[in-house]
Amino acid sequence: MTRYGFVASGGGYRSFYTEGVLVWLKRNELPVVHIASTSSGNNIVIDYLLWDDQNEELPPVLTRTVRLSVTDVFHIFSNFLGLRPKLLPTGTHLFSVDKDSCRKSLLLDDPERRAILARHLEALRWDIRATNLSKRQGHFFKVNEILAKIDDASLDVFMDAFLAGITTIPYFKAITIDGDYYIEGGYLDNTPLRTLFEDDEVDEIIAVDFTDYDYHRELEKLYSSSTFSLPFTSIDTHLLVSDMQLSLPNARVFTQAKLINEMLAAMGKKSAEIDGKRYYAKPLHVLRPKDLESMTISLKDSSAQKRYFELGLQEAATLFPTL
Repeated sequence: MTRYGFVASGGGYRSFYTEGVLVWLKRNELPVVHIASTSSGNNIVIDYLLWDDQNEELPPVLTRTVRLSVTDVFHIFSNFLGLRPKLLPTGTHLFSVDKDSCRKSLLLDDPERRAILARHLEALRWDIRATNLSKRQGHFFKVNEILAKIDDASLDVFMDAFLAGITTIPYFKAITIDGDYYIEGGYLDNTPLRTLFEDDEVDEIIAVDFTDYDYHRELEKLYSSSTFSLPFTSIDTHLLVSDMQLSLPNARVFTQAKLINEMLAAMGKKSAEIDGKRYYAKPLHVLRPKDLESMTISLKDSSAQKRYFELGLQEAATLFPTL
């Protein structure tokens, strides 16, 4: 049976689409043996790995998402991001993170969920992509090594890696690990494919790419704003700029992946060593939903997360029409 690697890209609340894809793969018993994630993709992966799929219809945070009461919208916000508004913003970041509260909100204090997570990590690898800002280089946190034994001490280390992988500045403060500042991996690589290409246990790769978005339309909308509207549109502009910074580099990532496959095909080889790392030829399946909004958690459109999830289910099925 084909063994799949899966890339959970960053994308804000668009990542509920990613969870739809993962849930479809699980329901159809397609084995995912290696996951790489960054930014909001990390939130989706932990929810997926805490899912008791034998006794629950949907992963736990996603279950709240599809109910969509006002209380659940609040819980989705706190669980999905692990953020708390600062009472007195310093001007450098809007949110702070209480690591213990965040761990609890992610259900990692629940012994039964810990057992489910341990069982799932025995069957697959999970890498979290972050950016070491101090050293200006990417970094993969290998979750299986961190959580070789799941207890309070290892989960404390995991939470540092998890938060490093979702830290988008200036929304919240960069995470400090061993004296270095870490921010999310999307600044360098929002679709972290590399470790999947290095894994000889992965036969094919499924990736989600959120770059099919009409930036031209959004800029036209902002540029046509009325005079003196900057104070009111600056937040929308900042969100758009942040989204472009994190997602446009995906084109380069996929170009490199295509190049690796084409080079290996031209050489007639299944693998090759480049800069001390061995890469394997792997078919790459990319899902590109169009025009999904990155930040949709609001009362004016509280159904977006559910719609994105359902779209992920539908479009995953298009990859495997014979199932």
